[in-house]
Amino acid sequence: MHELSIAQTIVEAVEAEASRRSARSVRYVRLKVGDASGVETDSLAFCFEMLVGDYPLLAGAKLLIDRMPHRARCRHCATDFTVKNFVAQCPACQEWSNEIISGTELQVIEMEIDVPEPGPSRP
Repeated sequence: MHELSIAQTIVEAVEAEASRRSARSVRYVRLKVGDASGVETDSLAFCFEMLVGDYPLLAGAKLLIDRMPHRARCRHCATDFTVKNFVAQCPACQEWSNEIISGTELQVIEMEIDVPEPGPSRP
């Protein structure tokens, strides 16, 4: 189950960034996960939820996952198409020469944190 190590890496990176920004807590973390990334999002969410309890800044943080479809662009006719079952043959011209344009992502794209209110400035 590599989702546990992925979740651990995400939690550590978010905790480090939240600490760097003097956050009081992390409300949520948003990921972009491609359908062809090999990541089971349900397992990842379970592992994330299990791990955040060990990090005071992340206690109660939610994991939001944006799924990205597996898509390609044909190099022959420039058609964009959805890759089904990892078969990347262009449905328009039947060519196999293409570039993957989405679906392999695994990125932290956003996090919301609570930061302390700035105190009154002193002259």
